[in-house]
Amino acid sequence: MMLKRVNWIACPLVVLGCLLVAAAASANMFPQSVASGDPHPDSVVLWTHLDNPATPDALRVEVATDYGFQNIVASRDLVAMEEYDWVVKVRIDGLQPYTTYYYRFVYGTGAAMEMSRVGRTKTAPSPDMDVPVRFAVVYCQDYIGRYYNTYLKLLRDHDQDIDFVAFLGDYVYETTGDPEFQTPDPSRRMEFDDVEGAIALGDPANPYYAAASLSNYRQLYRTYRSDEVLQQVHERWPMIAIWDDHEYSDDAWGATATYFNGRANEYNEVRKRNAEQAFFEWVPTEIGLGNDGALDINASILYPNTRIYRDFLFGRNLHVVLPDYRTYRPDHLVPEDAFPGTIAVDEAAMTELLTEPVWQAVRGSFDPYVDMDVLGAAFPIFKQTASLIAAQAYMMEDPTLDISSAVGIAEEALTGNISTTYLNGLFNAAGIPPIFTPAITAALPRGISYLYVGKQSLYSSAGSRYQYLWDTFNLLAAYRYLSTGGAAQEAYGGAQTAWLQGTMLQSPATWKVLVSSVMLTPLLVDFTNPLIAAQLPPGFPDMLRTRLGITADQWDGFPQKKLEILGLLGVVPNSVVLSGDIHATFVTDHTNGIYEFTSSAISSATIGDEVARRIASDPILSRIPGIDQLVENLAALLQVSTLNDQVTPSDIVYANTYAHGFSVVEADPEAFRITLYEIPSSEIFTSYYDNPEALDTLFQTLNFRVQDGQLIPGG
Repeated sequence: MMLKRVNWIACPLVVLGCLLVAAAASANMFPQSVASGDPHPDSVVLWTHLDNPATPDALRVEVATDYGFQNIVASRDLVAMEEYDWVVKVRIDGLQPYTTYYYRFVYGTGAAMEMSRVGRTKTAPSPDMDVPVRFAVVYCQDYIGRYYNTYLKLLRDHDQDIDFVAFLGDYVYETTGDPEFQTPDPSRRMEFDDVEGAIALGDPANPYYAAASLSNYRQLYRTYRSDEVLQQVHERWPMIAIWDDHEYSDDAWGATATYFNGRANEYNEVRKRNAEQAFFEWVPTEIGLGNDGALDINASILYPNTRIYRDFLFGRNLHVVLPDYRTYRPDHLVPEDAFPGTIAVDEAAMTELLTEPVWQAVRGSFDPYVDMDVLGAAFPIFKQTASLIAAQAYMMEDPTLDISSAVGIAEEALTGNISTTYLNGLFNAAGIPPIFTPAITAALPRGISYLYVGKQSLYSSAGSRYQYLWDTFNLLAAYRYLSTGGAAQEAYGGAQTAWLQGTMLQSPATWKVLVSSVMLTPLLVDFTNPLIAAQLPPGFPDMLRTRLGITADQWDGFPQKKLEILGLLGVVPNSVVLSGDIHATFVTDHTNGIYEFTSSAISSATIGDEVARRIASDPILSRIPGIDQLVENLAALLQVSTLNDQVTPSDIVYANTYAHGFSVVEADPEAFRITLYEIPSSEIFTSYYDNPEALDTLFQTLNFRVQDGQLIPGG
């Protein structure tokens, strides 16, 4: 049986017919039920969605201190508007702090009156209240082919004892059938009504689609919110939410998507504003409300004017700070269309970066290069031949290019300093013996090419957002950081960075919690670590016996900016990081008393499953002996890889890369406590909606406590 849900109907209980009719009608008029969010000591945001109301202004919200609505303390007449998808979102002011309230929406009057389900919400404690605060942390709730069993466990175990839910991003996924991670079944799938307004991806003969139009994004929210378990989560607790990338587009930065890995210009302000409008309509945040507390979404709050970052003070013991990682950030340091042969850091810069003695000791391991402008002027036939060969490579990776366009792109790519390693490979692929012999390269300058960061393809996320060479990438990042005055890594933007610094430094709360949509935890696999190297199977390729970064889309992609953030937290007493995005559980000691907790995703494909899929689809990696066993032990590899303080000062204390889950946090004057809930990733494809009791034997929990600057397992 599902958890019990009761509908309160505003008609005399003696009139049984009225009760039954109204109960049935309310489910039709309010198909996504109700929700609340952004609680303050004196206010909260209430939300509902009407199904094509005939009389849009015949709506009222009522707030009471009791479930039976005998003591109504606030009510307001409302108007549902088609321009906002018949969504109603309103801030109710004048409430008492740290108080539980019940609310409902009433549509129509008399015998035609219809009611929503009753929602329960709770205001924040006032700044002077010394009370413990407990809340749940959730993120990444893919709907396609997956079930919200994790939410069901949260509802079973914590119905009465948490104050709010913190959502860390990826409320919806913009694609409806991405074969890389979405596995629809007949009851957990969707197709866009507005297919013409969507973006076709994948095989042109059998495409899947990504949202682009406002209709597309709205349909995603309507579909996700049709889930009965997610509805109950919203009915029971207020939510504070930040977005990550999938509310707009996977691995997005600003208004730029990354589906085509540089083959096309994916900057799209209209699409970005569509995504934001749907988010502001469907998620119960106070963003998108006018001065009167009612919906007012206009250009002044949409991209590029967006401001979603904000903070919440819950009494004397908890300050929750929610920055926005996506809206203001620059491109990934290695673009997806970066030419592998381009020298990103030349010898002069390397000498300055490392100092002359250090550089001379290591320069032999870096990439020799030539100035193609000088070489091409002296030997035009060489430049022309290289351009034709490169043009063929571009056409192979982008079949939409004609020969003229491809040659133009290749000629532009083959300018400036170019890696001789890449040039030799280019000529070798065309059956031409290597041009640059060891005798020649010995006399050439050296630096970091994109090839030496792991970028091998012309258009690819590998070597850009994923699967990169840790050491050379971090040198490239340091150079870009210094040469741009930090701008290349300014993920938060100047105004938000100043806000974050001021908010954290001036916080009066016992516990300052940075809620980050992405992790600061380092994700690298160090195949040079003796403990790992000793376990590698015979035949493991020498070229992979190095340090590999997993993803540069998170804070690892902006390493110097990450150090800035950790430096800020290091001078803020009792600061803790709660993070998401990665679809795994991590507990990390960043030193200086800074601890980060990442609970598993609600339902989205785990990082272990994603890495396994990437390797299985790679024609080279998939043939490595013992690779399956390595992936199965990914969590251990990641943990061991952080043990070398010369590589990273942060240590992963615990990791699980094959689980779904959530966490429950309690902050009080003495300690910060967290319980991590985990269920095996395989269970996400089975619905336990009619048998929630079975979940009790499938979940495991882990407890940690932060107290007096120490991380204490066991809570």
